[in-house]
Formats: sequence, C-alpha cells, structure tokens
Amino acid sequence: MDSAKDVRKRRMAATAAQVTSICRKLTAERGLTGFTVEEVCERVGISRRSFFNYFASKDDAVLGVPARRDDDELTAWFTARGDPDGPGVSATLLDDLAALAVQRCEASGMTAESVEDARAAFEREPRLLTKGFERLLRDERSDVELVERREGLAPGDLRAAAAVQIVHALVRATAWDFLASDCTDTFAEILARRLAAARDLLAPTHDPERKP
Repeated sequence: MDSAKDVRKRRMAATAAQVTSICRKLTAERGLTGFTVEEVCERVGISRRSFFNYFASKDDAVLGVPARRDDDELTAWFTARGDPDGPGVSATLLDDLAALAVQRCEASGMTAESVEDARAAFEREPRLLTKGFERLLRDERSDVELVERREGLAPGDLRAAAAVQIVHALVRATAWDFLASDCTDTFAEILARRLAAARDLLAPTHDPERKP
C-alpha cells in the first residue's frame, strides 16, 4: 500500500503537469502575455500562492521547470552506488546515469501530446527555446557535479562530463523513439539498447566473423 507521502507526491506531480499543459496551450494560442497566472489557477483549481509553489514564473511553467526539484531520494540512491575511494570510475556509472534518466522521465509524465504542446508554445514564443536550452545546460552541469561527488573526482575531470554528455545524448535520442506513434517499447528498454550500442562503439570486441 502506498504511503501518504507517495500519494501526495503523485497528486502534486499531476497538478504540476496540468498547470504546464494549460500554460503551453494558452501560450500557443495567445502568447505569454495573453493570459494571466490567475486564469491558469482558475482552470486548474488552485490558488495563486499554490501556482508559485509549483513554478517560479509563467515561463518556467511552460518549460515544466519546477520551483523545487524533488528528487533527493533518487540522487541519494545514485550517489550511494559510487565508490569515491575506489581506484577509478565505478563500472556501473553509465547504467546508473541511465537509470536516473529513466526515473526522471517517468516522473515528468512525458507524452507525445505534452511534447507537441511544448513545440507549439515554442513556435509562438521562440525566446522560450533559449530558456529551455539554458535549462538543459544547467541540468547537465548539475549532473556532472553529482558524478564528481559520487566518484570522488576533482572538479573539471573530463570523465564526469563525458559520462553525463553521453547519457544525455542517448536520452534525447531515446525520447524521439519513445514518442513515435508505433513505439511499443518502454523508455528504459530503448535507452538500454542505445547504451549497449554506445558501449560497443567505445569498447569494441574484435570479431573478424562479425558482420557490419
């Protein structure tokens, strides 16, 4: 049976997703200045104060950037899987980064409709693309620092950045496959295949009989 905390987290995630969906649709229809926070709150059934508990601004609501990232348990799990005193980078680093990405994807509730709504909002307000790109860079830097802490690497160690950049690139490609109308695989299954292919390229096993 789910705990009260789990139920509350799911309810809050559903409300945040509803706010983002409405903000994206209204942005696509009218532009960011064409609607108010109060209008969004009325449609969702929350107060203005609650809106700003979820998102710091209308821009962030459209982008789906929460005011507070609630993944402490997830990052604690990821960090605990490392060995900062070990002789090198832990063997499970890429797999654990992929698992982290899968959990975040599931928590975001990403669907083909939500991506299409975002695309329409970006077309109406192109400056949101810049903010979205800045968010991706911030997330990447945050994950690099997370890997550095987990692995006991010095700041700026390129192994941390390379690991994060590889997995983030695979995640973006996976998202397009996952959102295809004929896709029957889970996000985790698609990402696992792409990660296996990347490993094969980075550390190939010589096999003269293998076909291209």
